[in-house]
Amino acid sequence: MPASVRALAEAVAGAGGRAYLAGGGVRDQLLGLPVNDWDLEVYGLAEARLEAVIARFGRVKKVGGRFGVYVLQGIELALPQGPGFQVAPDVPPREACRRRDFTVNALLWDPLAGELLDFFGGQADLDRRRLRHTDADTFAEDPLRVLRAARLAGQLRFRIHPDTARLCRELAPDLVRVPWERVGKELAAWLLRGQEPAWTLDALVLTGAQALFPELQALQGCPQRPDAHPEGDVWIHTGRVLNAAAALRKGEKGRDLALMLGALLHDLGKIDMTRRDARGCWRAIGHEEAGVARATLFLQRWFPSPALQRQVLGLIRWHGGVAALHRDGAKAGAYQRLALRVPDPALLLDLAQADAAGAGKAEYPAVLHARAQWERMGLLQGRPAPWITGDDLAALGLVAGPGFRRWLELAFRMQLSGRFADREQVLARLTRLVERLGAAAESDRS
Repeated sequence: MPASVRALAEAVAGAGGRAYLAGGGVRDQLLGLPVNDWDLEVYGLAEARLEAVIARFGRVKKVGGRFGVYVLQGIELALPQGPGFQVAPDVPPREACRRRDFTVNALLWDPLAGELLDFFGGQADLDRRRLRHTDADTFAEDPLRVLRAARLAGQLRFRIHPDTARLCRELAPDLVRVPWERVGKELAAWLLRGQEPAWTLDALVLTGAQALFPELQALQGCPQRPDAHPEGDVWIHTGRVLNAAAALRKGEKGRDLALMLGALLHDLGKIDMTRRDARGCWRAIGHEEAGVARATLFLQRWFPSPALQRQVLGLIRWHGGVAALHRDGAKAGAYQRLALRVPDPALLLDLAQADAAGAGKAEYPAVLHARAQWERMGLLQGRPAPWITGDDLAALGLVAGPGFRRWLELAFRMQLSGRFADREQVLARLTRLVERLGAAAESDRS
């Protein structure tokens, strides 16, 4: 526990209030997990008084729409809530905890007394590794808790109590009323924090939350080639790919979210393209390209960032490319073209590796070969800056027009070929080509 938590608690106590650690931080401490969020719930002080107390510690940022929440030195401080999510500084701790979603999140820790307050059996549920709603009436006040139940199941590897699952299914139709930003935040937390994301995928069905995501729901029962995918249908395969991709996360939010969304959505095209061939075998030819349309709908709804969409859609469109090139014994030029089609070739390799692991392949030579090719070309981290620009071509006497872009593309391919050590060598080669073409044109005129 950071020393600043105790210092804040002491200051609150000196002003006549009481500050308790609350929520996921208490839960994760008791589970022996890293604590990402330190949240203090402050009792007995009005908002103005609390602001005055904590202002002595530095710059305070007030956030939150329906009730006041303060962020100071990475610690979140909030006043307890009463009915209707209204601030209620004088509500008893037991009543405030009753309004929390799950018993394992309704625990309070007194940092001054070193005492755990457990009004609803949260410690016992931690020991049983289960999620159980704290109170049926207050749980229903926020339908997003249905999705949170599924998310926490995978994040913590907890089972959802049958009564809680039943309550979630009753509330699931109300998820459509939740703003997209809150849903997207839960989805991101699932993909970035989940220890076993496939557990959450299945928990979506258990809670009824899968109906909010028709693109994912359609994966259930979608068949696959049993020789290539012994794990079963596309839903099961997607869960296994998610688990494999989770092991490749690096703690870089943007990168990891793109990878996990690619894993989640990579086979959406199989919904439309799966059919039996002449021998009666299931095939999904062209599913990579077909999946882009369905993935676009999903991303536009929950993750509207154009940069993120570009990253993820590139992964989906080309996730089978690494395997195809290796299968066909492709030349270096084909690997070069594939690398230039995606914003981050290294991320494409991670998705290809996770996809293979989802089908039971522990080692994947196709990824190793592509990685070696792209390392040699200097493409592993994405498209490098071109050595030759339009100004260089103009200096050679080339005039802007339809062929100008082809000259730039030729120069870039030469740069990536590995046959030229630097910009000067490429420019020298281009100069000779231009002179030769110029001489040939002069000969034709004569």
